[in-house]
Amino acid sequence: MLNVMPESATTCTVTAKWLVHKDAVEGEDYDVDKLIYAWDQTNRQDRAFAENNQKGINGAGYVPGPYSLGEEVIVLAFVDWYCEAAKRFLEENQGS
Repeated sequence: MLNVMPESATTCTVTAKWLVHKDAVEGEDYDVDKLIYAWDQTNRQDRAFAENNQKGINGAGYVPGPYSLGEEVIVLAFVDWYCEAAKRFLEENQGS
């Protein structure tokens, strides 16, 4: 289980929990060191990618543009949904 909590526009705290079946036996059904190793390797790669991306966004040459209709369809759908939900909330709660 993963929780990513933003702290600012450029930092966040990541908390991870490993969940195993309630009947699982450590050392028999799973190895904690192997779980941590696989998680650590994946997260090191993800972190490097995210940090490199942030460096680009922070760069003087960065100009935000529209979402890519070919590559960011899910992001665009989320943004549209979120904006519509916020609009409905504001309309329903005007004067509250």
